[in-house]
Amino acid sequence: MLKRIEKGIMIPSILIVLGISFGIIINPETSKRIITQTQEIITNQYGYIYIWYGIFAFVFVIGISFSKYGRVRLGSKEEGPEFKTFSWAAMLFCAGIGASVIYWGVIEWAYYYIALPYGGKIESFQAAELAATYGIFHWGPVAWSIYAVSSASIGYLYHVRKVPVLRISEACRPILKEKVDGILGKGIDVLFILGLLGGAGTSLGLGTPLATEGIARIFNIEITIFLEIAVLLIITLLFAVSAYSGLKKGIKILSNINIILTIFLLLFVFVVGDTIFMINMGTSSIGVLIDKFPIMMTWLDPVGKSGFPQDWTVFYWAWWVAYAPFMGMFIARISKGRTVKNMLLGSITFGSIGCAVFFIILGNYGLNLQLSGSYNVIDSLSNFGGAVTIINILETMPVSKVIILLVTIVSIVFMATTFDSASYVMAVTVHKKQVENYEPDRWIRVFWALTLGVVPISFILLESELSILQTASIVAALPVTLIGVLTAWAYIKMVNEDR
Repeated sequence: MLKRIEKGIMIPSILIVLGISFGIIINPETSKRIITQTQEIITNQYGYIYIWYGIFAFVFVIGISFSKYGRVRLGSKEEGPEFKTFSWAAMLFCAGIGASVIYWGVIEWAYYYIALPYGGKIESFQAAELAATYGIFHWGPVAWSIYAVSSASIGYLYHVRKVPVLRISEACRPILKEKVDGILGKGIDVLFILGLLGGAGTSLGLGTPLATEGIARIFNIEITIFLEIAVLLIITLLFAVSAYSGLKKGIKILSNINIILTIFLLLFVFVVGDTIFMINMGTSSIGVLIDKFPIMMTWLDPVGKSGFPQDWTVFYWAWWVAYAPFMGMFIARISKGRTVKNMLLGSITFGSIGCAVFFIILGNYGLNLQLSGSYNVIDSLSNFGGAVTIINILETMPVSKVIILLVTIVSIVFMATTFDSASYVMAVTVHKKQVENYEPDRWIRVFWALTLGVVPISFILLESELSILQTASIVAALPVTLIGVLTAWAYIKMVNEDR
């Protein structure tokens, strides 16, 4: 059983995760200060690296899609797509955004509304339009391009060259050559696992409080540490079972169910809310986004020094970068039979539109409450925080208990689909040579699923801040930008060599 495991990747990953987690837990204040200061240095002094990487990713994905490199089919010409388009889109969307899109989709506009970029007047109509637009930008084409960059080289290696391993380091082999077999290659894969664990912590840190608050409100019970742990255990059990079931029986089915529930939720809010306001503001937001897209992509505010692009755009790009190797591997794995163009454009199209719908419907529902005076979202955020405010917003809807229950279920399943996808990819990474369409050993899939759940549970039990682990993953994302560039270069090099 252990003979099939790449111990040089798995053991260091486990030891480093345990070491970092133990250090944070026993000395949280010092850890928080060091990691936060490092993050501030990176975002303030080197934020331009993330901004330029976002530009590179967007240009690369669009450029490759409409060139000869986009016509490459991932598999033989006789093979059709392994997954139907609905299931394929559902899996990549659920893996890529988790419950975070529900959390930020409802309230992200509020932070922009009172801290407007470009020196504009806060709480003005211009502020409302920009606030409704910036979330769509941060979760839009650039974000999904960052996710998709590595998928071309990984997909080509796995489905065309039939390389019997599926790792981010392997995607760098055309450039790094035999160095991939040494400590450098192992380091790349370990860095990938660490970034994924930290990124998963970010999603859990947002999704768990929301699900916990929803359960407490539905059953009118007090939020305790035991309730938080119970919610995490439910999520862990759900994605452990799904991971055990595999790609086609677990992840695919869970993703399909979640997308159907999500569509119902969005349609309900769209109908019971101010539908015309949502349509009008959504239309205006698309226009503002098209108008200001180049500025949003490049703005770092070196003169005004508001900190807005560092706190938001740079942070988001770093978050996407930390998750990008995982998403590149996952997108590549499920895209057999598709062309590279179909894979890349499908990823940014389905991903961007899916996220935009959340912000246009859920976000504008909350924004309309604020503008109409029906509910003061800004004050609620200041006094009660994000999770409570979101549930309070949902309580303004008809049959609110049912909607809160639905949001709670969707949040839990979103987290489960993200983490079962993550545990699957981590299991693939630590496996040695594989055969096509193989499934990694069940025990290793379940092991990583439990690891993803145990780490945040340990933080909660020992009353340590999970946000420290989240910040650490953002810090670790900086060198991943170089890996993304290497994989992009590798794809072009491989296609040119083979054709």
